[in-house]
Amino acid sequence: MTIYSYVDSHLDIPQSDIVQYFSTLKTGALIFTQSTLSCKLHDHPKMEACINSNPMALSSKRPCIV
Repeated sequence: MTIYSYVDSHLDIPQSDIVQYFSTLKTGALIFTQSTLSCKLHDHPKMEACINSNPMALSSKRPCIV
């Protein structure tokens, strides 16, 4: 959701610059390609609808302990 928020607030920035921004963060850098970003942005409305229908879905995940 962090990436979606950033993209929504910086509509004039090319996707390659968004990838570069997230890969160079001092803490919590995210590594992904422009192609991955494009695919995920295509699914953005579906992801938002899922989150709005179940707001606790992201925070209810537990680590898998084997």
